Amino acid sequence: MIKVKQLNVRGLDYNFSYLVFDEVSRDAAIIDPCGDVSVIRKALEDAKPLSPKYILITHGHHDHVSGLKDVLSFFDAAVAAHPECAAGHSINLADRQQLSFGGIFIEVLYAPGHSPDGVLYRMSDDSALFTGDTLFIDCCGYCLPRAMFNTMRNVIFPLAGSNIVYSGHDYGAVPFRNLGEEKRLNPYLATDDFDKFREELKKL
Repeated sequence: MIKVKQLNVRGLDYNFSYLVFDEVSRDAAIIDPCGDVSVIRKALEDAKPLSPKYILITHGHHDHVSGLKDVLSFFDAAVAAHPECAAGHSINLADRQQLSFGGIFIEVLYAPGHSPDGVLYRMSDDSALFTGDTLFIDCCGYCLPRAMFNTMRNVIFPLAGSNIVYSGHDYGAVPFRNLGEEKRLNPYLATDDFDKFREELKKL
């Protein structure tokens, strides 16, 4: 079974980092190491023993990778990111690539809009979707409108509603929500009309 620890690392703007691990194999990944790194270290201590496997970057903006160097000093794992990410990584990710992880895999979904190096990470059992600054609870990230609209409609909306949306910042009414509800409640995800989407962006 996959466990997700949502870590309130504060950072520059109510950032979240994540610790994800398989309870059987103990394979572990950290997503977007940033903010107060001591929070990440404590989560690792509380969950050990763990087998470090990946550090996964959703995009290379500083507020999402500010803790990368420090985390690597105590979590010796491969750093994976989109090829255009400048954070410093050893695995170049491709759209729809599958990363083995415990008894399942993590699927990489290319998601431009907020950033040209943006990716999402979906657990293959449809239990979790890590969205960085692409999709927030109740809203979306600042973006290039057409690219973000295409990501919302063609990448995120078709995914199973059982996925829990874990975003990069604590901006919403709740810290996480299942994608089925988000499709209904989030106006940036619910609309299939680009003009309406663009109008909604003016509210950000």
